[in-house]
Amino acid sequence: MSQSNPNYADLGFSSPMSPTLRSLVEQQLLVDLAHYGVVREGLKFDWSESCIEGHLEEYLGSSLENYSGIAVYDADDKCVADGWMEFILAGEFFLVFWDYLTIRKNGRQVFDKSQPGIPDHVWQQIPEDIRTSYRNDRMKRPPFNQPAL
Repeated sequence: MSQSNPNYADLGFSSPMSPTLRSLVEQQLLVDLAHYGVVREGLKFDWSESCIEGHLEEYLGSSLENYSGIAVYDADDKCVADGWMEFILAGEFFLVFWDYLTIRKNGRQVFDKSQPGIPDHVWQQIPEDIRTSYRNDRMKRPPFNQPAL
């Protein structure tokens, strides 16, 4: 994934997502990103390399997939994170989170969530009555590995 030249205009394969749904998805991804220590004003999403990964749903009158190829840039257009999103849609409950995620600082990879699954902080947000359906998707170990330096 290219981290040097953001493209905020091209929505890639996520283009069918409505502006309302995209705003909600981005809000929830930023909340999840904060859990991993990335908390800054002015973060922007680059969807230009987004790719469909096969989990298709309709929500808020719009199409939604679990896209890969999502990048997040700071106010200086430096890539701070990139990865693949996942979501849970069960009745009225809707939650988006990072499934795979790489965190960058000063252009270097500092953390990598390279195993898919629902981490504990996301699991705690899922209502008890629907957790059973997602039990096998729960992560078995902590979400991050530090890269070899």
